[in-house]
Formats: sequence, structure tokens, C-alpha cells
Amino acid sequence: MHATSRGIAAALVAGTATAAHAESRALDPASLWLGGYYTNADLSIRASADAGSLGTVDTGRVHLASGHETLARARLDLVFWESQGLTFDYYSLGRTSSHVLDQPFSYEGTDYDLHSTLTGKFDLAAGSAAWRWWFGGEDDVFGLGLGAVYYQAKLRMAGTATLDDVSAEVTKRWSEDAVAPLVTLGYKHAFSENLRVYLDASGVRKNGGVLSGHIYDARVGVEWFPWQAVGIGAEYGVSRIHLKRNGEAYDATMDIDLDGPSLFARFRF
Repeated sequence: MHATSRGIAAALVAGTATAAHAESRALDPASLWLGGYYTNADLSIRASADAGSLGTVDTGRVHLASGHETLARARLDLVFWESQGLTFDYYSLGRTSSHVLDQPFSYEGTDYDLHSTLTGKFDLAAGSAAWRWWFGGEDDVFGLGLGAVYYQAKLRMAGTATLDDVSAEVTKRWSEDAVAPLVTLGYKHAFSENLRVYLDASGVRKNGGVLSGHIYDARVGVEWFPWQAVGIGAEYGVSRIHLKRNGEAYDATMDIDLDGPSLFARFRF
């Protein structure tokens, strides 16, 4: 009886020690990120049309925006059973700019006048959720995640067009959304309980549908907690976004390049 009791006690102690060893200083049970992404945003749009037996023909390309902009960004990390968890991420981009057309540009049957001013307004919002598995030890963990992204794109273009020898202001707009599968990779290293570095990469790709394309994202960052539950995070990120709106007779392809630093207020629980 005493031998059995000692065996059970030893097993409990061993199990406790194993669980404690499995806890990684690189992960928090719950972690919230609130901040901004100061990015150099470059946006260009290429239009095309269905030419019947000739296939799809290019009807022009316009470079709508380039320059720095601050984007709001929020992220929530949850870890369960010390090795799995959920990550939610959200950001939005809104850009309005004017461009003098120095080459022919036609979209949805409208031929905008050469040397006229084309004003474009583009909005993109993307939110993702991924289930992640973490592998590693006390100070180093590697992560793999699978999930989905919901993204919505809106475009409005206004410019001068000549119709029947009469110049008029013509506006074209559309709004589309889609859901696409997401794959994530990650690495975290803890120098101490309060100082960590990390690498994250993700990829989204969707074929078919009205709104298709891909979104690739990579970032490297550091977290510092001068207080137990409150700290700051800084990272540098690069995103490449390629979206295509497939219309019945006219298509629009958008290429968006984002790169720059982010700063977050960090809260962990």
C-alpha cells in the first residue's frame, strides 16, 4: 500500500515537472497587440477588357498612390494546452490620390482623357483567424498555422472622359469581398521573461471567383515588458498584395506593396 502511494506521488511529481518544463517563456496564455503600421504604400491598377475572339486586351495602367501612411493594426494571440492556440489579426488600408494620365487608360467602357486628372480612392480591410501549433522548448518555439482570411476591397475612380464630343466627369466604383485559406509560419525566442524576438510569415491565395489573388506577409519584431503585463512591441513588416476583380467584360488588377515599421502597445495575461 505504501509502495503504491509512493508510486502515485512520484508519478504526480514527474507529471508536474514535465508540464512545467513544457511551459515556454516565449508564449503567453493571452496576448493583445494594439498599434499602428507606418508603411510605404505603393498602389497601381491595371485594367483589361474582353475583346471576344482576340481574348483579353490591356486597356491601360495607372499608378494611383505612393508614399507613407499609418495603418491601424490589432492582433490577439491565445494559447491553449501550452502548445496550441488561436491568432486573430486585422488591418485596414485607405488611400485617396490624384494622378495626371500620361498614357491612355480605359475601364468599364470609359476612355478617360489623356492629360486629365484621375482621382482614385481605394480601401482594403483584411481580418484573419488561424489555429497554430507550437513546437519547441522553454526559450525557442516554432509555429505552424492554418486558417482563413476575410478581405474586402473597394475602388472608386473619377476623371474626365469625352463622350460624343462632350467632356464630362465620369465615376466608376465597385466593392467586392472574399474568403481565402491562410498558412502561417512562426518562430519565437525568449532571452528572458521580459524580452523576446520573433519571426512571422503568412500566405493567402485564392483562385476563381469575382475577387481573386494572393497576399504574402513577413515580419520580424521584438517584445519588451518593463512591467509584468504591459509592454511594447516593435516590428518591421513587408506585404505584397495582388488582387484581381473579374468582371463580366472588364477586369481590374491591383498591386499593393507595403513595407515599414510597426509599434504596438502590448498586454499579456
